[in-house]
Amino acid sequence: MPSPRPVRPLILVPIDPASDQIGGIQSFIRGFVKWAPDDFDPEFVGVSADPERRPLGRWLTVAVEGRPVRYFAIGRIRDLDRRNRIPLALTYTLALLRRDAAIGTRGRILQFHRAGVPLAFLRDRQPKIQVVHLNVGDIYGQRGESRWRAVPGLYHRVEDLTLPRMDRVFVVNEAGVAFYRSRHPRLADRFEFLPTWVDETIFFSRPEDERSSLRAELAAALGLPAGARIVLFVGRLEQQKDPELAVDAFAVTLGAVPDACLLVVGAGTLRQETERKVAASVHADRIRFLGSRPRPEVARLMNSADALLLSSRFEGMPITVIEALACGLPVVATNVGEVPRLVVDGVTGRLAADRSAAALADGLAWVLARPPGALAEACVAAAARYHAAPTLAPFYEAHYRLAARAGTG
Repeated sequence: MPSPRPVRPLILVPIDPASDQIGGIQSFIRGFVKWAPDDFDPEFVGVSADPERRPLGRWLTVAVEGRPVRYFAIGRIRDLDRRNRIPLALTYTLALLRRDAAIGTRGRILQFHRAGVPLAFLRDRQPKIQVVHLNVGDIYGQRGESRWRAVPGLYHRVEDLTLPRMDRVFVVNEAGVAFYRSRHPRLADRFEFLPTWVDETIFFSRPEDERSSLRAELAAALGLPAGARIVLFVGRLEQQKDPELAVDAFAVTLGAVPDACLLVVGAGTLRQETERKVAASVHADRIRFLGSRPRPEVARLMNSADALLLSSRFEGMPITVIEALACGLPVVATNVGEVPRLVVDGVTGRLAADRSAAALADGLAWVLARPPGALAEACVAAAARYHAAPTLAPFYEAHYRLAARAGTG
């Protein structure tokens, strides 16, 4: 439903869209911008990871997935590997409350990705869309990094205040849709399940002879033993993703697969702690920390590896899993969120019987016992259901429907 004038989403979330930071929200926004119809003109109010190149307090134009986007940094990320005493989301929301006239909303569709941020726009009459990236019920009782877990009642009060102001709420977890419809029955028709998707132009499976060459090149570049079986961890190094459990599971796996190696891709507040744990172990020579990497490089790593390991405490619908499957890479994962929708046990990988190092190691040993590429075809077929453009179509349609109202308040 093309619009007679540009559709102008104003994306409000405390991330830097021009950085290589890994995370589900970052991938969502990059994909949204990349696959948006030509009559969409997205803008972004976020934070800066590089204030010298992307200074605060003025509109800039940055490239997001090859598309120019106007971007205003209202705060900064000081260090992805350290935790701020005051949560970034809180300082970002406070900055929005104090925003100057440079951040106008007239003519925009406001798009939110973090709870609390809409508090700065309660009186704004522009149309609003919220994306919920986790099942809220899974956060409580977990050792996740969300500060909300200490005050779940406050979290609900904030959502009780903000969700009625939303025109549409998209949730990347079907259980989350049921949760919100039950809690907010008068708003039930506003909640919709939106699966995570994969950018198939970046994440796709290479032929097995090419994958073999990539493995050899990677092993040589990182000083790994020739012919090593490569296990890949991709994600934020935070409590939710539980990288320490991944390291423990890998250590157990070495008993059955002694030539295995683990590559850890990502940054976060647990990086130093996890690196110290590895350095003190007898397996330090088999584990490499690669930091955050650009998405094309992650895709290359996925085509070089033999298994993706997901050790999360809770999830929505993790995009990393779909990206791995699209690259023909089987996944060994904890049974959380929408992961069983993606990982068919014994077909596209293994689901751990419980969230333990032993259970994950059993899954890794099973996958690594298969010849390279044995599960690739099934993995690619599973990911094909979640290609970007068709999956995002309802999300763009919601913006079109709201575009007529933008500018009337």
